[in-house]
Amino acid sequence: MPEGEWAPERWWTDGEDAEQAEEVPREVLVFTREDVQSLLVDSGSLEIQPDQAWVLVGTDTVVMTDAAEHVLGTRVLDLDIDVRVTPVLFTWDFGDGSAPLTGTDPGAPWPNHTVSHVYSDPGTVRISLRTEWDADFRVEGTSTWIPVAGRAVTETQSEPIEVVTARPRLTTG
Repeated sequence: MPEGEWAPERWWTDGEDAEQAEEVPREVLVFTREDVQSLLVDSGSLEIQPDQAWVLVGTDTVVMTDAAEHVLGTRVLDLDIDVRVTPVLFTWDFGDGSAPLTGTDPGAPWPNHTVSHVYSDPGTVRISLRTEWDADFRVEGTSTWIPVAGRAVTETQSEPIEVVTARPRLTTG
């Protein structure tokens, strides 16, 4: 059976032997990437450090997400279905025209941060995050997870952030 499909086993009525039994018509349950995409996948938050409306040119702007594996429920062909989604790829766009940063790392907070960007010019930017999710499903009451072909995608974006320059000033006293 192809990825993303499930069908019940062959059933026989009591007293009939397997060779004489009529096969009960079965419906093949197909669960696709589009079906996963239609569910309310929790994209997680887009967190930025420093946590303020502005950042400085020439310093690290740290980003991270708390996107995590979770299970959603839905109903297909009168069957309750569990859908497990797992974030597998993160694409960060820092909004300044630089190439997006793509990888499997969801980031971490400062000072042990793993995903950051240094702006070189002042301006207003929005940071966006595109997360790709692998999915599996199972029919309630079964233990086997069946992979869904393709990936679902979520996207989130920050509020506008001002990238500013600062000049140090020496003072007395």
